[in-house]
Order: sequence, then structure tokens, then C-alpha cells
Amino acid sequence: MKAGIATGFGSPETGNIFVKSDWPVPELPKEKDDYMLIRVLACALAPGDVRVLSGKTDYVQLPEGGHPYVVGSDTSGVVVAIGPDEKKFQLGDYVVARFDEPKPNGGVAEYRLVKTSLSEKCPASISPIVACGLPASAMAAKHVVRLYQHEGDRVLVIGGSSAVGTSIIQYAKIAKAAYVVAVSTQRELCESLGADQVVDYREQKWWEVPEFQQNRFDIVYDLVNGENWIKGGCSGNAINRKGTYVALLSGVETEIEVHGSFDMVRFGFEFIGRILYSRLHPFVPKWVAPEALELHDGDLRELLDDVEQNRLKPILDPSSPFDFTEADLRKAFQLQKSRHAHGKVVILIAEK
Repeated sequence: MKAGIATGFGSPETGNIFVKSDWPVPELPKEKDDYMLIRVLACALAPGDVRVLSGKTDYVQLPEGGHPYVVGSDTSGVVVAIGPDEKKFQLGDYVVARFDEPKPNGGVAEYRLVKTSLSEKCPASISPIVACGLPASAMAAKHVVRLYQHEGDRVLVIGGSSAVGTSIIQYAKIAKAAYVVAVSTQRELCESLGADQVVDYREQKWWEVPEFQQNRFDIVYDLVNGENWIKGGCSGNAINRKGTYVALLSGVETEIEVHGSFDMVRFGFEFIGRILYSRLHPFVPKWVAPEALELHDGDLRELLDDVEQNRLKPILDPSSPFDFTEADLRKAFQLQKSRHAHGKVVILIAEK
């Protein structure tokens, strides 16, 4: 089959991403009954794809077989093979499927094995290029809003035009936020999704805005990380002491390095340190880093209903979809790596 392959660590510019036409088609594992084979229609990229390619998280995210491996995260497609005991899905079903955490791979190919527990039948009204971007990004947004937000909250979304951010803005409004501010360069986009105000980070630091120091936020969704917690959250300037600072590593942050057990321990201590500091400091909001990719039975069905009934408008980056060519695949990875994608970065694999 045709597949997008990473042959080594590096960046999209170094030429270690190729499109091959002789890659073997995956086979249903005989020892497991929770997989099915789909003919892929579209694949969405995510920050995890860039992290795996960079080699910075090789200890936890590199596929078991090492290099070369098929790149790509969430997919939409048509079921072409199922196990003998499968009850939920049938041959010919149009489905969406999330990658098997924590290793995003296998999506940029004509065929892919997916877990039935991470898949859902997709309404025909939702196009493949939109559907493939939902299982991780939009689902993460719905999950964290459901976990932390309350009616009447003042909400800040850092990275409001990212794939996760665009969905959080909409779900924050659905959850009856009193006021939603997005940090983004994409004012029109964020306002069209429901943001009451947009702060351009190139012109202002959100924690320095006098208006926000007077009327503080109850909840912050941070999809960028960087200095936002250290200089913004820890300053105590613009967030209520009893507020919540939600850090999502499933956002656009890519600068994470985990090469062994020592890095895992160090990473864990950083988390614990932030949690303890935020609990003990009298002027700092509660810092949390939820498992945003957690999926429960029925979650994807509910998410697809939101899209089909126009409660949620999924956003694709204007450059999407990219063609299934070597040149376009590299461009798609470069855009994802840039952290300046506005919505999902999607590769069209085949027509429905």
C-alpha cells in the first residue's frame, strides 16, 4: 500500500519523511479481537506527530518497531476487515478513529489498524477531512470544559486558534461562560466562534492587561505553555486565587524531552512541583494537567452529535487538506511544527 514513512529522527526539512508505495498492508492480529482494518480517507496531524518525529519523546512515543514507521494520528475511513466476534462495527461502516495513546502513528496510509474502543461510526453528513480531526482535539476540548468549567465563569483560552482552542471557545460558551477571552493572532476566527475578546500576544501580555487585573479569570486553558504559567499564572495578576489553570500538553506545545526513566521522573517532579506550588501559594490558582485524551464509552458518539447538530464547528487550517504526496506531507508536518496552524492540519488520503 501507499504510506507516509519516517525513516529517522529529525525535522520535516531534513528529508526523513517519504511516501512509499510498497509498504505492507496491516493484518488483523489473531491474538486480539479489539482491532479492525479501515481504508483510510483522511488523517489529521497533532503535536504528538512532531514530537515523535523529533525524537524528543522516543522513550514513550516511538512505535515498538522503531524506524521506519508510518506517521499520522487520528483518521477517518471505511471498515474493510473485522474480527469474527465484532458486534458494533460492520464491513463498509464509515468511521472515525483515534490513535492508540501514547504513540501517534499509522494514520498516513491507505489502510490502518484501529482499536474498536477508540472508534465510532460517523454520520455521512460529516466529511472525512473534518471527521478525522475530532477524536483527539475536539474531544479533549469537550472533556476539559466538562471537567473544570462552571456556569458564569470568566474564561481565558491561550492558543485560541489552535485545533483544541477553537473547540474550547465553543464548548466554553455552551457551558454558559460569562465571558471568554482568546489569546491569538486570529481575531476574526476566534470572535466568529464566540470569543468576547481577543488578545494578540504580539502586542500584549494577558496578565498585564489592566482590565483582567480588575476582572480576573476563573479558569485558564493553556494550550501553549512556555512563559504563560511562570509569568502569567504565577504572577497572580489576572486569575482568581480559587480559579483553575488547566495545562494541556495536547495543545501546541512540542518542547518536551523524554529519553529514559530519569526524564520520566524529572517530568513527574515538575508536575508535582507545579501542583504543590499552586496549592500552597496564597495568590496562585490551582494548576492541573488532566488526561485530556481519556475516552469513555459514548464520548465520540456525543461529540459527533454535537457536530451534526451544529453545536460545534470544527476548524481546519486554511491550508488543509494537503494531498497525499511526499511534498505535501512534508509541508503539513512543517506547518504542524511551526505552532502556527489555525485549526487541524489534515492530509486527504482517498476519496470517500
